[in-house]
Amino acid sequence: MGDVEGRGTTHAATLPLLAADVGGTYARIGLVQVDGQTITLGFHQRYACAEFSGLAEILCTFRQALADAAGAEFPDTCVVAIAGVLQGDVLLNSNLPWQVSLAETRQAAGIAQLHLINDFEALAWALPQVPLSQLEVLGKGDDSGLSLPALLLGPGTGLGAALVVDQGGRIGVQPSEAGHAQLAGNTPFELDVVRLLQARFGHVASERVFSGPGLINLYQVLCELRDIQPRWRMPADLVDAADAGSDVLAAECVALFCRWFGSFAGDLAITFRARSVCLAGGLTGHLQHYLRQGGFMQRFIDKGVLSDTLREVPVYTLEHGQLGLIGAAAWYVARTHA
Repeated sequence: MGDVEGRGTTHAATLPLLAADVGGTYARIGLVQVDGQTITLGFHQRYACAEFSGLAEILCTFRQALADAAGAEFPDTCVVAIAGVLQGDVLLNSNLPWQVSLAETRQAAGIAQLHLINDFEALAWALPQVPLSQLEVLGKGDDSGLSLPALLLGPGTGLGAALVVDQGGRIGVQPSEAGHAQLAGNTPFELDVVRLLQARFGHVASERVFSGPGLINLYQVLCELRDIQPRWRMPADLVDAADAGSDVLAAECVALFCRWFGSFAGDLAITFRARSVCLAGGLTGHLQHYLRQGGFMQRFIDKGVLSDTLREVPVYTLEHGQLGLIGAAAWYVARTHA
């Protein structure tokens, strides 16, 4: 199955553990080994969430696959990176096809230690372990590579945001709810968009635009402003239409999204005094072509007296892949070897 290695955050070996990255569509689970400063992902599988009755069944299925394919024992510890907020024993998540109870999952899967962490926080923990060769340059900046503090942004089903920091020689992660902060319009046209979104939603969080569903929100408002009947209901269909050149409004929508997202990223980079920025999330991959057209970086550095500062900040894009698993393991290592 291949290994994924990276720089770790501990100086002592730990027992093998399970790491999982559970999204609304797929769950990825893998056996992770930690040896000194290296985290290695071994045997791993991907499962369609809708085909299972819950997280426990997926874990049990992986247990059998691990025994059959690798002859390995099922570890006692599992860290699950998953979108949502744990309230008491229950995970609050509107995108999964089933509920998650921490106690019930632990008992049904036969796992002594089960930890749930936010999926984007896990991705942030993985960021320092990603080789520079795997980062696609969007804005070169001062060409110093990935420097801390590093701002990680991820437009996907929602909008994730986290800061990776140096805590006296040790890596730390500061989670954020920046996606729920008020959306700021930067041009008269964007203010018109915000006005219509306010009429629909009241409070307009940034992820009302900077996410997959947000892209459709933006498109619908553009249709209203142009007095055009909407044609697209899914983000993938909208981006495909823009790619094909078959819908001018779809192309306008995607370009506006990237410019506006550049302003948002620049605002957060200033707020956190980030020395590098990395864009992840499912939507980032679909919009690579448009992000590279220049509108994103133009708006990213358009910050008045701080424009010169932001010109020195490198900006990268990153494919998610198996990084949620690596990040879940890195979180556990940092927590147990603090």
